[in-house]
Amino acid sequence: MINISYNYLEIADYKKAVLWLERLNQLIDGYEKQADARPDYSNKQRARYNIYLARALEGMGRKDEAAEAYRLFCQTDFFQTAEGKILASDYLRLAGRWQDAADNFGSLDEMMKEFGTSYSLENIQKMLLKKYEVNKKAGRIDTARAVSISITERLDSAITLSRSAEAREEAAVHQKELEMTAENERNIRQRHITQLIAMTAIVVLLIIYIIVRHRMGARLEKAHNELKTAYDQLEETTTAKERMESELRIACDIQMSMVPSTFPDYEGLDMYASMTPAKEVGGDLYGYHLEGDKLYFALGDVSGKGVPASLFMAQATRLFLTHATQGMMPAEICTSINKALAGEDNVNAMFVTMFIGLLDLKTGHLDFCNAGHNAPVLGGGELGGEFLDMLPNAPIGLWPGLEYEGEELDSIKGRQLFIYTDGLNEAENRQQEQFGDDRLLEILRAIHYENARQVIEAIEAEVEKHRDGAEPNDDLTMMCIKL
Repeated sequence: MINISYNYLEIADYKKAVLWLERLNQLIDGYEKQADARPDYSNKQRARYNIYLARALEGMGRKDEAAEAYRLFCQTDFFQTAEGKILASDYLRLAGRWQDAADNFGSLDEMMKEFGTSYSLENIQKMLLKKYEVNKKAGRIDTARAVSISITERLDSAITLSRSAEAREEAAVHQKELEMTAENERNIRQRHITQLIAMTAIVVLLIIYIIVRHRMGARLEKAHNELKTAYDQLEETTTAKERMESELRIACDIQMSMVPSTFPDYEGLDMYASMTPAKEVGGDLYGYHLEGDKLYFALGDVSGKGVPASLFMAQATRLFLTHATQGMMPAEICTSINKALAGEDNVNAMFVTMFIGLLDLKTGHLDFCNAGHNAPVLGGGELGGEFLDMLPNAPIGLWPGLEYEGEELDSIKGRQLFIYTDGLNEAENRQQEQFGDDRLLEILRAIHYENARQVIEAIEAEVEKHRDGAEPNDDLTMMCIKL
């Protein structure tokens, strides 16, 4: 009953949750009347009933009843436990009580330790992302940032373990297929031999034929049973592989949650960005950090695609945010990130191209460093927009010891800055024709927009039109800023 009620709460079907909670309440009442009923067990289940009921009633808009159920929950001993506080956080999130929810999530590590549970992809999604959300909405920016960094660090190992498990499952499937093929070949050979013996036995003596046929039937039955067992094992392996694919989809959700979905609410600033991976997880990145009147922003593209690129992307994103909070200049940030990612530890020779900027939101002054990335487009001017002419810095991660050079523009006020990855200009249609720089520049010069989001959505529509049904050949990420 508890699990059924919880599952309906997770999919927000609150009416059915209340129905099953009523049955749970009846079970608890019946249990408490038993002679051997344990008060501590009864107290724990009664507490769960009350907090689940509070969550369901809040979801149905019955706030006063929900508050009363929560009050009854708070009077139980279970409320004081780490598990109880985490369960209470789901109701507090739904009720918009972000400060209380953030306080309760402080017990998360204690609960995980108590149950001996690791931070798998599913637990990162169900626990750490909720902790990040409530701290962010409670205004506890430092804690939210620390949680996001913790998610990134745990995500690396969680995805790696998922990929390793998937590889083992694929190897098991392949081995089982080989065994089944060999078994079939043995059966075929055995049948030929048996048939020959049977034909000879008919000529020689009928009784020998009957004996041989009986033995052949026994062997075929055994082979059939072995084949059925192998097929059942193959079905189990296939189910495990489907589970791994599901975990990769969860990894994609986690990765997408690590890039901003909301943008600074600063008077005069219009900013928007989007990222579309070509596979379940990708290697593109973008991010920003607002400190007073200073806006740090970055957009990058990791070499390759898939899980390896996503791990490298997570490292680059974390390093950018860490250095931005320290007030470093863009060129210094590129130099420091390169120092961390290049060298002997980078055994796969992976690299990332990045454009990092620091915009003074009062004066419009822009300091930037381009690390081997596509040239952004700066709108306005005599031509209505043109590619920035920049220094040829190398991508990050290839060679240790590089010192990156920064550049600056006096002011970009009144001019839109459009940054993108090569998944845009190198997008291919069915005939493998690329979207191209000229088409991009022509569209940006012609767009009449009200805000940055409309610019990006218009470009996305043009790319889809150009692909004409062809599968994406690379991750696509765009950012538009106007002051």
